[in-house]
Amino acid sequence: MPTRDMDWRQGNLLTCEAAATLGLIEASEANRCAIVITHDCDLVHEDEPFVEVIVGEVVEESDPRVSHCRNPRRLHLTWEGLDAAEPITLELRHANRRTVPKADFIAKARRDKIRALPDNEKRMLKQWLAARYGRAAFPNEFERRLRNKISSKKTVEKQIAKILEPEAKHLIGLFFDFGDQRNVEAADGEPYGLSVFVVYDAEEGARQARESAERVADELRSLFEQAYGPPDGATEIALDTCEAVADTEMTLADVRRFDQWRLEYISLRDGGQNDFLAAGEAPA
Repeated sequence: MPTRDMDWRQGNLLTCEAAATLGLIEASEANRCAIVITHDCDLVHEDEPFVEVIVGEVVEESDPRVSHCRNPRRLHLTWEGLDAAEPITLELRHANRRTVPKADFIAKARRDKIRALPDNEKRMLKQWLAARYGRAAFPNEFERRLRNKISSKKTVEKQIAKILEPEAKHLIGLFFDFGDQRNVEAADGEPYGLSVFVVYDAEEGARQARESAERVADELRSLFEQAYGPPDGATEIALDTCEAVADTEMTLADVRRFDQWRLEYISLRDGGQNDFLAAGEAPA
């Protein structure tokens, strides 16, 4: 039976040999690794009969478009090397989650002790796992209006993705405030009053991050006016506010009131160059 001093934590890597023994990977697959994603408390709880793992693929470097929880289905995380071992970056996909009976795990699993997941990366893992079920769902009518075409090929939401992609490195994400219309299916001619906050990392990148967020905010204001007209005359979406905001300036009250926006149509394609998504449900 597991005990409170069980030597496993969420984010630990299994050795390749152990992962193969448990049937999670093939013995010849040097480019795949298994990661424990069961919560620390559940690993030792007697009422939890399984350990959940996710099989990751080795990638050369972290892609900013799928790091920091910007994509709800894919995540890049980097484990640091210990004792002169090389760090390793893995791509995680929800489709590659597996469960292992806890008795088998205790008997056969061995921990990779030469690599560790840094605290900030572990926070990203937790946030990404939680966001799969906690991400916001917007009114159908609002999403339909975001699919308005502003050219022969581009919809508003695709243009937003194009604006975000080159600035992805420094952005935490987009947060939408609908006010009283958060769960309203607006009638024809009734605009959604919308405030958008482009949240950036105030510590990593600092001035460059702020400038990136300000560029995004400027371009989004122009895009929404082109697509829907000035706010005082808009009949579909009236963009009342669009501002760059440091993550350090967001309060818990803000996070509870705002909704994280994600370009779900991109993540459904799950590939290609335009799969930048806004970050997790709350700033990490």
